[in-house]
Amino acid sequence: MIIFAVIILSVPAFADSYEELEESGQIVEVEMENELPLYIRAGVGLKVERLELNLDQINSLLATADVDFPALDEPMMLYGIEGVGGVRNGNIYGVYLLHGRNRSRGSNGETAELSLTYGGFIYQRGIYMKKNTDISIGTGIGYGRSRLELLHHKGDPFSEATGSTLEKDFLLLEPTINLHHQLTPVIGIDCSLGYFMSYDLDDGWGLSEYDLDEFEGGSVSLRVNFGM
Repeated sequence: MIIFAVIILSVPAFADSYEELEESGQIVEVEMENELPLYIRAGVGLKVERLELNLDQINSLLATADVDFPALDEPMMLYGIEGVGGVRNGNIYGVYLLHGRNRSRGSNGETAELSLTYGGFIYQRGIYMKKNTDISIGTGIGYGRSRLELLHHKGDPFSEATGSTLEKDFLLLEPTINLHHQLTPVIGIDCSLGYFMSYDLDDGWGLSEYDLDEFEGGSVSLRVNFGM
């Protein structure tokens, strides 16, 4: 009870001493910013990827067809969304989904279209970190579907188009190296270089003497990230 009374009586004296020290400049108020640690990275954003596919087999097939199908361009642009979160100099995890297509059209309305849709999980490991920049290496692993559609008009270009559609499912692996730079507290950009590899879950596209197998090729991507 005596100790409690001493504490109560000492509060006014402590307040007076604090005011005297503050007036003398010995106590300085420090404003602390409410920010998350700089080693955390998390966000979601729009992603654009250029995939350099090797389409020699498909274009060879189109060149030997009875119908004059034009060749498909090998670079494919894919668009989608990606989200990541983790420790900048440690483990980073994420998910993504992309879709793209290449279409070629002949003089008489012949159309060849190849489309890819795929997505999956991302794992990256930070290997370099500075104030607003970090570098990581990792891989994407997931599942996708490819679709090849061949259409042509019989004689009259205004007649109803006929043709065939081929689809197959695949697993994918895409090792990458990623550079992230934070432009503002809530906006950053990511640039990645990688190599796309797929493994068919179906029997492939067997047409004539051609057996169209897995897709693979180098990739470069850009993502605008909303987060930190």
